[in-house]
Amino acid sequence: MRKWASDWLDLPVHVTSDAPRIEIIGSMTMQVENYQEIEKFNADQLLLKTKTGILKIEGKQLKIKAIQPEVVWVEGKIMGFQFQE
Repeated sequence: MRKWASDWLDLPVHVTSDAPRIEIIGSMTMQVENYQEIEKFNADQLLLKTKTGILKIEGKQLKIKAIQPEVVWVEGKIMGFQFQE
């Protein structure tokens, strides 16, 4: 159904899929949509479970600024991120 909506309605895939959507503003703020749960969190690392695997965010003085059912905002010095299956 999601594929059909994307093709038929000509919507971007990120709008119709459950894939994580990541928005980074500078090196200090990150917004992650479509996460499922927080696996681990400390000032240097955040692990978020997503439908496609684990999103690992590394940095210094990381803080969760806000959290909602499908969106989490992270602040701090973000040094990198990667997906782990």
